Amino acid sequence: MKRLLGALLLFALALAQTPAYPETAFGLGYAPDRGVYLQGGLLLPFSPLGLDTGLDLEVLLDQNPQGEALFKANLFPGLVVESLYASLGVGLDLRYPFGAHLGPLFSLEIPGGALSARLGLGYEGRFHLAYGLGLRLYLEPLALEAAFSDRYPFRLSLLYLF
Repeated sequence: MKRLLGALLLFALALAQTPAYPETAFGLGYAPDRGVYLQGGLLLPFSPLGLDTGLDLEVLLDQNPQGEALFKANLFPGLVVESLYASLGVGLDLRYPFGAHLGPLFSLEIPGGALSARLGLGYEGRFHLAYGLGLRLYLEPLALEAAFSDRYPFRLSLLYLF
């Protein structure tokens, strides 16, 4: 399974538009209760109906592989909230072992960083609510991200942006 997810990540990175800063990123995250995560994010090279699309991938690197692929589409990419750039979109969250969630995504750029949130309803062994909140600080070309979600109570990540 790790090989399949790694191949999918490499294939997705090969399709990425350049430059796609800051949506295209690659790095490692660490959650104290789960271990090390391999993370990637990219802007996809297609825009159906003019929508910006992207894909975020994360894979837990241990003996019990788990992963998540979040396909996202920005429905309103140019909102302004109190003079700060924001976007509102929808995301389809696919997980291994089996899980699928659909729901809204929100991001707000703050000076030197970005705040993002997501919510999703779906199925993961039973009816399930997925959520996540993250804060990313840009240290160009790196980013430091602190996040929590329904999968981990806290994760700290170091990402390379390209």
